Amino acid sequence: MIYNTLIYSYICVGISMKRFLTILITGLFFIAAVILGLKNQQLVTLDFLIAQNELRLSTLLAIIFGMGFLGAALCFSYFLIALKITNARLRKINNKQHKIIDDLRIKTEKINS
Repeated sequence: MIYNTLIYSYICVGISMKRFLTILITGLFFIAAVILGLKNQQLVTLDFLIAQNELRLSTLLAIIFGMGFLGAALCFSYFLIALKITNARLRKINNKQHKIIDDLRIKTEKINS
């Protein structure tokens, strides 16, 4: 049943195989993190510069996983914004060049006529 749903989403929604596999692998890592978190209920002592704290291993794993996800999201956002800015700049240059080409075509048509 799940296999049919995944195939349906791949064919009908139109997502690429690379994106599909990326989502699938990310989901598997998330499930593995949850399973490891549920199995590890030991207390772990954290030594900070000033203080000391005891947390369950599952809580520590969730915090570290969340920080990693947040860091990856920030890096992705930075590169996405940089690419969008570059794309906008190149589109502007492309539009200018199209106008120049159109003007040259009109001038050559006038000369040839």
